[in-house]
Amino acid sequence: MATHLTSATLSSGGDHHWTAADEALHGLLASMASTDGTIHDSEVEFLSKIRPELGDATAVRAWALAAARPVDLQSLAEVLVSPNDRWKCLRFVARMAWKDGRLAEPEQVLLARLARALTLPEYAVDRVLREMGPADQGRFAADRLLKAVLDSHWDSVQLASGGLVSQDLIAVTPPTEVVARVGLEKVEVLGLCVDGLVARFQEGAAFLAWTELVTYSRGDVMGVAMRLHTEDGRSFTLVDERLAGLGIVLDRLIDPQGTRRPGGVAPKITTLRGGDE
Repeated sequence: MATHLTSATLSSGGDHHWTAADEALHGLLASMASTDGTIHDSEVEFLSKIRPELGDATAVRAWALAAARPVDLQSLAEVLVSPNDRWKCLRFVARMAWKDGRLAEPEQVLLARLARALTLPEYAVDRVLREMGPADQGRFAADRLLKAVLDSHWDSVQLASGGLVSQDLIAVTPPTEVVARVGLEKVEVLGLCVDGLVARFQEGAAFLAWTELVTYSRGDVMGVAMRLHTEDGRSFTLVDERLAGLGIVLDRLIDPQGTRRPGGVAPKITTLRGGDE
């Protein structure tokens, strides 16, 4: 089962048990949603994904208005100790700031205060605002996606083109154009598409739309190559360390102004068989 934003658990009865870090982050998101003086429908929808147990949009809006109060950023910094968690927090808050399609000055001020409290680099706010900003139509276009893959020099895996062949990946993928398929030992494990990516995660095969992806983090414990985090607070884990190269591809795709390395030649393979294991 995919995990939530921090260490929250979901009991068998369906009740959420939020940690202090969860509560602080949720309050921070509610505060960001109301910073410009109103909570927009798109912001309520975002909060509904994170707090589905609250009920309908009316109940979520009422909770957000009540939860929107000054947040103790120092206390938040004390429970978010790893760099991965701190960047994840800043990106979630930046995603909320963009939800109504514009950035108000108070929202930028709150992001700057948060970045300082989390001791993130000076460029952190500018970076996450670029990454979390409304995606233009060309950001995940097939030609740009393919270039990002080739420029990453992801030599530890095999690459192939054409449609998916693994039945478990096909079963969870909506109609979309598959740009590149990624294999390990010539077995397909991941597909990059114009609408998102599909992979055989530790949690099971899943398709993650680009619009749902908020952040990703490199593995900081044994047995984790990467974790990808979605708007609804779930995390999806890639285990094989060779798949950590996906992070370089995503860096090039999601931050339009990020550093680019010279392009390379695509590795070629002659066979890439499916697999449901």
